[in-house]
Amino acid sequence: MWQGRAPGPLATVAMLLSALLGTVYVIVVGVRAGQGGSRIATVPAPPAERPDAAHPDDDRHWRLAGLCYVNRDDPAILVQKRIGVGWTLNFGNPRCVLLLAAVLAALLAGVLVPGLV
Repeated sequence: MWQGRAPGPLATVAMLLSALLGTVYVIVVGVRAGQGGSRIATVPAPPAERPDAAHPDDDRHWRLAGLCYVNRDDPAILVQKRIGVGWTLNFGNPRCVLLLAAVLAALLAGVLVPGLV
């Protein structure tokens, strides 16, 4: 490949087949599990067993039209988004704020320090 020669037909088929199988696998798992695992059958824990659990769907904890979650009492770093698909950070958790600061510092160091990246 690095000598400027194209891969043979068997190697091309193998690469395309592996990409196709990976894509099909991700789609099947996503459809079966649902967003945030909503289709996975689980037995919820009684409220008495989880006194520290906060309900992330409470309107008091969502800011900026439901885009940012801020709850100091919730120990979770990531919570399921209200709008769209995926997860959002719990900006009320001090560990989340430290993680966000570390990522921003690393990005800033990569931009400001020449030759680091």
